[in-house]
Amino acid sequence: MSTRPEIASIILAAGASSRMGRPKMLLPIGEATLLAASVAPYLAAAHGRVVVVLGKDARRVRAEAGLPLDPRLHVVVNRRWREGMSSSLRRGLATCAGADAVLIGLADEPGVTVDRLARIVSAWQPGVVLVIPMVSATRAAHPVLFAQCLWEDLRGLRGDVGARTVVERHQDRAARVTVPPLADLDVEADYRDYIEGRPPARGGLEIPDD
Repeated sequence: MSTRPEIASIILAAGASSRMGRPKMLLPIGEATLLAASVAPYLAAAHGRVVVVLGKDARRVRAEAGLPLDPRLHVVVNRRWREGMSSSLRRGLATCAGADAVLIGLADEPGVTVDRLARIVSAWQPGVVLVIPMVSATRAAHPVLFAQCLWEDLRGLRGDVGARTVVERHQDRAARVTVPPLADLDVEADYRDYIEGRPPARGGLEIPDD
C-alpha cells in the first residue's frame, strides 16, 4: 500500500511590520488575529505539518496570537530575521525534513481557503516540481508548492528575497492554477480595505514567461 506524500506548509511571519507601525500578526481579523486566521486553513486542509516562522517580537506574537494547540503546528523563531525573507525560508525548511513537498505562504496575505489549497495540491502530479497559483496570465500568488527537489535552490537564496527566482528558473516544469488575488496587508490602508471588504488594490507577483 502506497504511503500518502506529506505536503508540509511554511507560513512566513517574521517581518518587522515597519510600514504598518504595529505588529501585523496581532491585527484583529474577525474573532482571531491575522496570524491565527492565516494558519487556520492550512491546518484544516490536513496535508501535513504546518510551520510558522516568527522573527521580530516573536515572544509577544507567540503569546498573543491565539494559535491553536495542535501537534501538527510548529512555531519556530528566525533569530536572523533582519537578513530578510530568505533566512526565514531556510529556518522553515529546516523543520520540514522528510516531507515530500512544501507549500510556502505569507501570513500577511489573508484569505487563503481550504479549497484553494486543495486545488494547488491536486495539481502536483508526476513530472511537476512546482505548482504556481496565478491571478492572471503573468501574475503569481501564494501559496506556491515546491517539490522537495527544489528545496536546495530555496536554501541557496540570500537577502530579503522570496522564492521568485526559483519559480522563474523552474516554471517550465510547473503546473499553474487560477486563483483569486489575496490582500497584502502592508500598511493601515490595506488592513482597512480588507476589513471593510474592498478588493485588493494589487495582487500577485509578475512572473515573466520564458
